[in-house]
Amino acid sequence: MKKAVIYARVSSKEQEREGYSIPAQFKLLQEYAAKNNIKVIKEFIDNETAKKSGRTNFNEMLKFLRKNKTINTIIVEKTDRLYRNFKDYVTLDEFKGLEVHLVKEGTILSENSRSHDKFIHGIKVLMAKNYIDNLSEEVKKGFQEKAEQGIYPTKPPYGYKRIDSKTITIDPETAPYIKRAFEIYSQGHISMRYLINQLSEDGYIYKPGLTKIATGQLERLLKNKFYAGQFVFKGKLHQGSYEPLIPLHIFEATQRAFKKDNKPEANSAPQDKSKFQFSRLLTCAECGCTITAELKKGKYVYYRCTGKKGHCDNTNYVKEKTLEEQFIESVKKISITTEHKEAILCALKESFRDIQGYHTERLAKLRKEATKLENRINMLYVDKLDGNISEEFWLKQHNKYNADLMRIEQLIISHQKANKNYMEKGNEMLELAENAYSRYLRMTPDKKVIFLNNLGSNFLLQGGKVSYTYKKPFDILAEGLACQVKRG
Repeated sequence: MKKAVIYARVSSKEQEREGYSIPAQFKLLQEYAAKNNIKVIKEFIDNETAKKSGRTNFNEMLKFLRKNKTINTIIVEKTDRLYRNFKDYVTLDEFKGLEVHLVKEGTILSENSRSHDKFIHGIKVLMAKNYIDNLSEEVKKGFQEKAEQGIYPTKPPYGYKRIDSKTITIDPETAPYIKRAFEIYSQGHISMRYLINQLSEDGYIYKPGLTKIATGQLERLLKNKFYAGQFVFKGKLHQGSYEPLIPLHIFEATQRAFKKDNKPEANSAPQDKSKFQFSRLLTCAECGCTITAELKKGKYVYYRCTGKKGHCDNTNYVKEKTLEEQFIESVKKISITTEHKEAILCALKESFRDIQGYHTERLAKLRKEATKLENRINMLYVDKLDGNISEEFWLKQHNKYNADLMRIEQLIISHQKANKNYMEKGNEMLELAENAYSRYLRMTPDKKVIFLNNLGSNFLLQGGKVSYTYKKPFDILAEGLACQVKRG
């Protein structure tokens, strides 16, 4: 006998009056289980009309299913009773072999479901994942935009302090230590150990309770271009908008001193390996190492396993053209009919309703957090003026609150951009699936990699052959399971 859990939920008084009450749901679900010879092991309820709203028991149900592997079925009234927002699609999709019985809809979602049901569900899961990925991309873009403007987007190094989300200034307490270290070492005839001892003798303390800095830490500080007014972010060198702590000629003299000391000088931006389009996509099927790329004769690109984990037989060079031909074949397998297109549009509209609710709820929480932090910063300053807290405590808490506020402000902006781009992403996916092959051929190398990452996962290379797994719903398209999608 199949084992299952029952899940019931109401989210408003109106829903309870309209017949969605917990007893009514349980009665329907228990009758369904009995009729279909399913043994109900446990029941979970979330009543969000209570004073404390939330999905405590939904999360408890997931924990229960993870712990009890023999129970792989959820019985629920219908889709909107189970999925409160789009993130739930992703959460439940992680459970392999799970069956979801949507009683009122007469639908069972599982690996053996009707192609149409799997297709619609797959679209929603894919769109949910795309939104989450897009949100992450927008956060990264926000930091990148700050860097382009010369604003250092993360915590500044020792010797500086952050005033607000856009302003970094020299820290009068720690900056003298850095200045003195550069002055001494730039002379070019002393060792790092001598420098550390000299700083201590001169009365310069690295940190309270840690008078002497570690050799490696001091070396990293002296090679950091940040002090001369430049910084590296995501592999790219930027000119900072803050005040340099060390004059350029002193910084350059310090780097020459490293050379005399037989140590490498400070490097500029790391080498950009992204020019090889498939190097970030493939791993070795033999040993799991990264597949690297090399340029031969100035124009031919070859790929091979790095073999860093020991001996590997998969070290033959493979032409980029050979890999490209195989990726093209994977794209060709995707075909989409008019009926598919209509089904996708339907799923996108349903997903968009889910995302609007999540977006509004998340923004409200973030704005509330931002207001709370702003109030804390203001109150902290008043306490400092009144002499209730020390300057050291004020600075520590001020920096912490400002860093948190900066993160939340960036999240708010990112949510707004991700929400705006959501339907655009959906339409892009629809267009790509509709004319995948011809569009792929016209894409830039970077766009091709993004598309392939959306298309599949676990790209492995062995013996010159590429293997991969299609993501939802492209697995259905590729296998031809949804050749005739019926609406309704």
